[in-house]
Amino acid sequence: MTHRSIGFALKVFSVVLCFFCLCWSAARAETGPDRICARPQEGAVVEEPPVVASTNGALAVTLKFRSVTEPGGNVRYCYVTEAGLESPTLRVAPGDRLSIHFQNELPQKDAVASMPGMEMGGDCHGMMTESATNLHFHGMALPPQCHQDEAIHTLIAPGQAFDYSMQIPGGNPPGLYWYHPHPHGFSTAQVQGGASGAIIVEGIQAVIPELKTLPERTFVLRDQLLTPSQVDNPDPLKPSWDLSLNYVPVKFPRYVPATIHARPHERQLWRFVNSAANTIIHLQVLYDHVPQTMEVYAVDGVPMAKGPVAQTSIFLPPGSRSEFVVTTPALGETAQLVTQMHDPGPAGDSAPARPIANIVAMKMKEEKVRVVANAKVARLPESLLDLKPVRTRSLYFSQNGNGTEGGAGAATKFYLTVVGQPIKEFDMSAPPNIVARQGTVEDWVLANMTPEDHIFHIHQVHFQLLEVNGTPVDDPLVRDTILVPHQVGRTPISNIKVRIDFRDPGIVGTFVYHCHILDHEDKGMMGMIQILPAEAGSDVRQ
Repeated sequence: MTHRSIGFALKVFSVVLCFFCLCWSAARAETGPDRICARPQEGAVVEEPPVVASTNGALAVTLKFRSVTEPGGNVRYCYVTEAGLESPTLRVAPGDRLSIHFQNELPQKDAVASMPGMEMGGDCHGMMTESATNLHFHGMALPPQCHQDEAIHTLIAPGQAFDYSMQIPGGNPPGLYWYHPHPHGFSTAQVQGGASGAIIVEGIQAVIPELKTLPERTFVLRDQLLTPSQVDNPDPLKPSWDLSLNYVPVKFPRYVPATIHARPHERQLWRFVNSAANTIIHLQVLYDHVPQTMEVYAVDGVPMAKGPVAQTSIFLPPGSRSEFVVTTPALGETAQLVTQMHDPGPAGDSAPARPIANIVAMKMKEEKVRVVANAKVARLPESLLDLKPVRTRSLYFSQNGNGTEGGAGAATKFYLTVVGQPIKEFDMSAPPNIVARQGTVEDWVLANMTPEDHIFHIHQVHFQLLEVNGTPVDDPLVRDTILVPHQVGRTPISNIKVRIDFRDPGIVGTFVYHCHILDHEDKGMMGMIQILPAEAGSDVRQ
């Protein structure tokens, strides 16, 4: 081989090597630890979650479930589409077909037998491991069936693909819902790590015409574990968990707020989901430290039939949603989105007042208002007060062991018990705790016998508050998530009474009710209900 040919070969080799290095670097940039479930910096501008919307009556999307361990040991989780969109907002219309090709890309962990009934098998009866997961579509009246919204036994193993396919019910109220993992025993870690996203069922502008011309914003609030150095901080007002807004972190102790940019003095529809695993939020908008009026048009995905309610504070327990109109600040006006302090009881989490975001008015390009072609006009849910319940059931929240800072200690066990049944942790393999009929409504009295708050949530259905501590209340809201306050001193046991709507024909099957402080749910505060087909001739009218 001549010197010239050797030189040419070396040049070719160098070019090939350089190309390989560039490709490797690009791949590393996409999949390296610093890019998996990437998070913004403190103080960053809050961006809208990416949107994946249905077209021609269908939405098909691939969600890859990924994780990465941070240097301090905390684990981040996220859902990523084929296009690289993280935790997208899914926008669908009533009647649409939603198909999700789900891929669990978590690392394999050893099987865990920390909860009763985890050893399963079959398509929707997977084996429980720390890396197993699933999806729950919070607040939606989807069938509790395999490949739809079955969240008890569906466990998707690492490396496994699973297909969800469901039709959004034609009568599904238009509004804000959300999706998140629901593997019993491990929900807290995955949700706190960031695994959640919004779902918007289109049509709220069709039933509330005054919202048609308003630009809208979607905000997903999450909570996160503290780092070891934060845990060691002796500050008595230390929170149990950090917060983030659309993944922009707001970290103790500096609490550098996120930044929301907005056109000045503009009415906007804000769609806000508290997807925190454990944190209760008292939302306020302050302009020059003065609370502003927020016009609430929908709660837990259900528009308010009698029009908006003006509030200066919005209470959002974990899992709940609020859709409200705000008027953005004027240029130069000091404005913040904050959460007020919440007292969850002596054994509850620490939830101090803290800022969430600075709202900065600035001259911006006018936002294009989203217009949904041929938006279906959904029927607004009627009040449940005029319906006759077929029975009244009584349940109670209880726990043993001592709570520690940050809520439940390792020794604390939590229970949600039907009166007359034995007190025990949730067992996935046990028969249902409650059997009811489709086509009926029931009244449930929920008592809290513990020194900390609990959040009642039931899958598939909504309910309406009737009484607090035996006193009737005038509450028009139809919800799927509600606070059951802690017991105070030697006062009578705190309780609420709700009317639950089991009339939807698509809910036949077995699903769960539980405390939506996920630390409590993971430690046993959950039960199962089976809905049987309706009996002929049943009538729930008064």
